[in-house]
Amino acid sequence: MAVDLIGFLGVVLVAYVVPGPDFLVVARAAAEHPSKGRVAALGSQAGLCVHMLVAAVGLPAVAARSPSVYDAVNRPVRRR
Repeated sequence: MAVDLIGFLGVVLVAYVVPGPDFLVVARAAAEHPSKGRVAALGSQAGLCVHMLVAAVGLPAVAARSPSVYDAVNRPVRRR
């Protein structure tokens, strides 16, 4: 299996540069207090790093071959 490192790094760069819903959370928290903004930004970036690491390691390939992993990853989150 060949890995296209340049393509993967391009996708990671786009994911970091393009603002998403997390940008609004960070902006709202920073408007309340700068320290809240820093904590929100750190949490947002930590989550993005974990997501990119899992994608790089190959969770999609594992989930495609194992129905139990696929079900565990795609289980809906229940909110109150």
